Amino acid sequence: MKKRIEELEMALQNCEIRIEYLEANESRNNEQLHYFQNQVRSRDNIMGEAVVQIREVADHI
Repeated sequence: MKKRIEELEMALQNCEIRIEYLEANESRNNEQLHYFQNQVRSRDNIMGEAVVQIREVADHI
């Protein structure tokens, strides 16, 4: 019985370590998501400005 308790305690400890690892990954993934979302927004703004400039040039031609 004592051995089984030790096995269960070890399994519990392993699960707790795995949860900590997954939570850290989730945090990192969320940071990356926000970074990439900002990159897309910046790209969209640059593309929008480029379209406006192209239209202005086209209007003058």
